[in-house]
Amino acid sequence: MATESVKELSLGSLKGQNIVTGACDDAMVYGLLVWAFSLRDTAAKPFHLVVAYLENRLSLRNKELIRSTLDHLKIAHSFLPLSSDSRFLTQGHVSPTTFTKFLISDAITQEHLWIDVDTIALTGWDDLFEMVAKVPAKTKLVVAERGRNGNSRTDTVIVPSDLAFNAGVLGWPKSKRKEWAATMQSLGDVPTLEQYTFNALYSSSLTRVPESFNLLTYRLDQIDSQNLPHIIHYAGAHKPWHLPRRFATQCTSYQCPWSLWFRAEASFLESLRGSPVFADVLRAQTQALTSGTIFWRRDHSGVILLRLLRYLGPLGWLIVWGARALKSRIPQGTHPLH
Repeated sequence: MATESVKELSLGSLKGQNIVTGACDDAMVYGLLVWAFSLRDTAAKPFHLVVAYLENRLSLRNKELIRSTLDHLKIAHSFLPLSSDSRFLTQGHVSPTTFTKFLISDAITQEHLWIDVDTIALTGWDDLFEMVAKVPAKTKLVVAERGRNGNSRTDTVIVPSDLAFNAGVLGWPKSKRKEWAATMQSLGDVPTLEQYTFNALYSSSLTRVPESFNLLTYRLDQIDSQNLPHIIHYAGAHKPWHLPRRFATQCTSYQCPWSLWFRAEASFLESLRGSPVFADVLRAQTQALTSGTIFWRRDHSGVILLRLLRYLGPLGWLIVWGARALKSRIPQGTHPLH
């Protein structure tokens, strides 16, 4: 793979553009590529993609793969290197890279979107640009509804899903950002520090958009092709790219939420076929099957199962067929083995 200089962000060059930001580390490279393709493939408006990364968590080789692939896809983009911070913790499957959204919002004071890389974009996602542009002056952050809108008081929240909003999709108006470091420090030991910090800071100054702009998979069992969301967010430690593709038919047969990710992936790979980056992208796909760190606890049971299927190969069908007996006890949105 030829190496060229990556395009680092020049803030002045973004003036007047629709900006989408996201962050990546070495464990999320393949997920980011499919994510970026889905944004481009479904967008009705032009946008500029800012890929942020903590300087010690994205290798030069992977940064070059991202650059060359986005160039091939003709996605306007730049990179934003950020310094690591000891306050940015690893909490379960949440890596320090997740905290870059605080640094990005400080660096880019004009309107922009943050969209987690473990999402897939569908038609209409870019309506968010206009929604953010039209919010009242008192609004400091645009977030998606959460079915029931959760609890705005973080001190009474027991689990993260009870928080007022999920910070996976954020619309930032042009306004002064709130200082976050002191709030983060004051929260102490909470399950997902990044989510709690955002909720503590912004729950009282929000504008909400429909849940379809950040639909979490644990709230969705099956895709309704007549009423598709705009952004699907693959919550939890296990992601679609962890599932060996021989088993994906079990999901796509009943339109589980992961099926739309696999559909986007198929279109993405087809668009690269015969290109200079194709072999490197396929290598990244294979590496993604075992990306991330496993912890032996309940909230990692899904990724442990998918890792087991990876190592068993065709023998994994015995587990898949055996799981049918437990079908009623397996949440469809998070475990696509039905």
